[in-house]
Amino acid sequence: MEDIYSVLFDKIISGEYPAGTRLKQEDLAKEFSISRTPIRVVLQQLDQDGLVKLSPNKGAVVLPFTADEIEEIFEIRKTLELLCLDIAVPSLQIHRLLEIKAAMLQSQQNNNLKELIDLDADLHSYILHSTGKKRLIQMLNQLFRLLQRFRSLGYSEKELKENAIREHIEIIDALCTRETEKAKALMKTHIENSKINALVHLFKTKT
Repeated sequence: MEDIYSVLFDKIISGEYPAGTRLKQEDLAKEFSISRTPIRVVLQQLDQDGLVKLSPNKGAVVLPFTADEIEEIFEIRKTLELLCLDIAVPSLQIHRLLEIKAAMLQSQQNNNLKELIDLDADLHSYILHSTGKKRLIQMLNQLFRLLQRFRSLGYSEKELKENAIREHIEIIDALCTRETEKAKALMKTHIENSKINALVHLFKTKT
């Protein structure tokens, strides 16, 4: 279902499905050669993420998705992830952080992009869940799902990939030495760079 979500997400943000487009379960089921049940689940996720509006007996209608919304989402993410660091740093296990770091360096050496993207998500998720704050976890998990498609952009080009890996390694090193303020400054820069990548991608898809 993640692949279906990604395909529909791309079509919405690129404008292939402009605002007002009606997405019918039966048509999507035929397009993806699956039953209507997983399509219904994906449409519900898109509804939760504010990309479509589900209405009883009317299916889903695509909502506007603009650069301003992307910027807002990343700014909310930045605020919440910096809060996570304030809460989680004392609870983070150094050996787990070093495991993620070692895996990232190995994946970089092997040029395993999928693994790098997964490890990127693992690091942010580990920090989040280490807060133990149920509502914070719920809110950020929703944002992470919405932004997951943009995560791969940080690895789409050699320079972007190297920058993303370097940023993550620096964050991990600061967390291992319990330098919370340094980790927060690095995380802030990392998220702002990710926002720029997402906005550049959006502008390219619109031209």
